[in-house]
Amino acid sequence: MGLLLAGCTMKKEVDLLIVNGNVYTVDSLFSKCSAIAVKDGIIVATGSDNELQEQYTSPQTIDLKGAPLYPGFNDTHGHLSLLGESLRKVDLRGAASFEEIVERLQKRYDEEQPAFLAGDGWDQNLWQVPELPTNEELNKRFPNIPVVLSRIDFHAVVANQKAIDALGLKVGDTSIPAGEAIIKNGNFTGLFLESTSDRLVASLPPLSREEMSKSLLAAQAECFKYGLTSSASSGEMHDVIELLDSMATEGSLKLRADVWLGQDPSNFERFKAPYRNGNMRISTIKLFMDGALGSRGALMLEPYTDAPSTKGIKVTTDEAFRTNCKWAYEHGFQVATHAIGDAANRNALRLYSEFLPVGNNLRWRIEHAQMVTDEDLPLFGKYGIVPSIQPTHATSDMLWADERVGCRLKEAYRYKDLLRQLGWAPSGTDYPVEEVNPIYTFFAATARQNLDFIPEGGFQPENALSKEEALRSMTIWAAKASFEESIKGSIEAGKYADFVVLDHDIMTVDAKQIPTTKVLMTIVGGEVVFATTHQK
Repeated sequence: MGLLLAGCTMKKEVDLLIVNGNVYTVDSLFSKCSAIAVKDGIIVATGSDNELQEQYTSPQTIDLKGAPLYPGFNDTHGHLSLLGESLRKVDLRGAASFEEIVERLQKRYDEEQPAFLAGDGWDQNLWQVPELPTNEELNKRFPNIPVVLSRIDFHAVVANQKAIDALGLKVGDTSIPAGEAIIKNGNFTGLFLESTSDRLVASLPPLSREEMSKSLLAAQAECFKYGLTSSASSGEMHDVIELLDSMATEGSLKLRADVWLGQDPSNFERFKAPYRNGNMRISTIKLFMDGALGSRGALMLEPYTDAPSTKGIKVTTDEAFRTNCKWAYEHGFQVATHAIGDAANRNALRLYSEFLPVGNNLRWRIEHAQMVTDEDLPLFGKYGIVPSIQPTHATSDMLWADERVGCRLKEAYRYKDLLRQLGWAPSGTDYPVEEVNPIYTFFAATARQNLDFIPEGGFQPENALSKEEALRSMTIWAAKASFEESIKGSIEAGKYADFVVLDHDIMTVDAKQIPTTKVLMTIVGGEVVFATTHQK
């Protein structure tokens, strides 16, 4: 009896025991276990229920009752501030016509009588007549307040005349880059692209610091709801970064945020070296090479099939791009460049090669890498350039992308080909361009279908990822993309206790059940930050 009592007292105390789970560790062997011990927010041990219950005691035990548990999901390309703002704006996603958009705006106006109307998420490709909109109806309905509506990709807006006048834009204005204002019969149509669309969005009254804080916390809650424990936040401006920094200091930023510096001079004045504060990491700058395919702003080698007069928009000069790359290289920052069209990807890859030695491990990134020619594909491997992919872009675009690029579509959304270049590839959603839900990422990557299970057999199925590859892309490879694979991304001793529990096992369930899979619990650093149901 004395030996038995001594054995009991020798148990080590931890803060949390998780038992009876179907745990995917996503370690190098892709092994599984059923129990995890956590102390001070760090994984202490993994193993069987008996092993860990014999070794550890804890004031908190979570019995998963066989539910599947994975490393916390990590979105490698999102926009926290845009997500927060989108939750406050008029949601235009899924609208089947511009008339429906106007009615949604009218409803918000009737409810609140706001001083301006802002919305985002419209996509003309969903309409019966898929033509880019004009502002005539906005001018009729809302003649006295500014209205600015961002396209789903945030690379175009339609604005009413009041908003255009408020910004002081005139036809022939030399401050508007070529091709960024759509003009008909000598007048603005209300449609603006790229930097001019950004100016119109920025012209609306800004959120107060208190409103912005609430907005970011709402975005964080949305991430936790869908099992994200980590996320990149791409191209943030200085005021947002300062607020995130203060939130990290006070502890309200529980999401592990990889914040990328946007092209704001204040960012480069403050951050001369990579920076970390609590859950916030800053070690990447965001650059742009072109616009988006949907608004024909993606930079192409050859003209658009459905618009032979244009090859898209190059939004950054080579000189400016080199200057930013040089700054990043000299200051120890990663570079992450938005590149959609085949010309944009070629240009970014070749300009990167001027700074990156063959075989380097600096992990500079191409975001989206949507169209890459066979000729340019090997440059990813040669220069260690990370292809950062968003699988739901393929299934969102596939119904109309061939109209834009014709036979060149075979060189688009080639995620398996991209993965082969380095042997790994991180994935994300580009929220709020796409839904926050990483389960949709997993489904799109593996099934290559949209949520209506179209097309049968999958879109260009030769570029589907295996389930293991898709899960790794959302966990350990996502961590690797930000040099954090030693502290998160898999369930191993010494790493952060970041987990997500689902109601279906996405690794084994029938494909048609994957999109309806729900998050039961999200855990960050051993703390339950979201739960629908759990037992202690």
